[in-house]
Amino acid sequence: MSALAEPLIDYLQQLERQGQTHVHLDDRARLVLRAFFQRARGQEPAAARPVETESKVAVKEAVRLSEVQAPVVEAQKVVAAPVGTSLESLQQQISVDAQLKSLGTLREKLVFSEGGVDADIMLVGEAPSYHDESKGAPFSGPAGKKMEAILKAMGVERHEVYMTNVVKFRPAQANQTTNTRKPNADEINASMRYLMAEVEMVKPKVIIVLGAIAAKALLGPDVPVKDMLGGFHKVAGVPVRATYHPSYLMHQEVTEEKRKVWQDMLAVMELLGMPISEKQRGYFKKK
Repeated sequence: MSALAEPLIDYLQQLERQGQTHVHLDDRARLVLRAFFQRARGQEPAAARPVETESKVAVKEAVRLSEVQAPVVEAQKVVAAPVGTSLESLQQQISVDAQLKSLGTLREKLVFSEGGVDADIMLVGEAPSYHDESKGAPFSGPAGKKMEAILKAMGVERHEVYMTNVVKFRPAQANQTTNTRKPNADEINASMRYLMAEVEMVKPKVIIVLGAIAAKALLGPDVPVKDMLGGFHKVAGVPVRATYHPSYLMHQEVTEEKRKVWQDMLAVMELLGMPISEKQRGYFKKK
C-alpha cells in the first residue's frame, strides 16, 4: 500500500467510526483516487500532466486534514479542502461556496476574519453575531469588547491576534432581528475545511477556541466539554486551549468562570514565553 495513501485511508476509517456512511466525491477527488489505484498497480496515471499536478495538491490537502479529528456530529458530505495561496483567495472561495449556499440556512453577508497571517494567537468563535454582521468583522459587539479587555490584560492588542469563526455567515432564523442562533451540524461541517485552511495559512503558535460549539467543532464531538477545559490539545500540530466564550462571561455574576478563563490566558502566555507580572497572576485570585 502506498505510504501516501495510508493517512487518507485512516481518515476515511475515522469518519466510518463516527457514523458517516457516504463520502461525496467531486471530479478532482475522483482523479486523486484513480491516480492512487493506478500507481498501486504499477501504472502511470493516464491523466494529463496539468491534471496530475493539481491532483497532487489535492492529495496533500487530504493528508493534512487527516491529522485532525473530523467534527462530524451526524452523517455529512465531505468535500475536498480548498486550495489557495492567500487569505484573500480563501475569502473569495468562501463567498461563492455552492455547498454553503445550498444549505439555505445562512445569511448572505460574509464575515471572514480579522488579523494578519503573522499572528501568534488565533481566536476561534462559533459564528458571527448581529454586531459582527453589521460591521463585517468578527468579535465586533459587546462580546468582542470583552475579549479585547482580556487581551489587553495579557498585554496584547486586538490587531496582534487573528480572529475568526468556524462558520463565516450568521445563522439565519425566522423573524430575525438582533438574535443569533447557534450554528448547526450541517453548517459547521460545510465550513470546517475553511477554518483548517486558515490554520494552515496563519500557522499560529496557539489557538484559543471560545465556547463549547466551536470547541467541539475543532476538537471533536465525542470529547466531553469537561475534558476540553483546563489543558492543551493539538490540532494540525498547533496547541489548542478551549475556554468560555466572552459572551457567557458577560452574564455571570460570580467570578469562578472568569477566574478559569484568566487561568487559560496565563497558560497561553506561559506557552508563548510572554512575561507575566505578579499583578497579572493576581487577577481573579481567591482572597
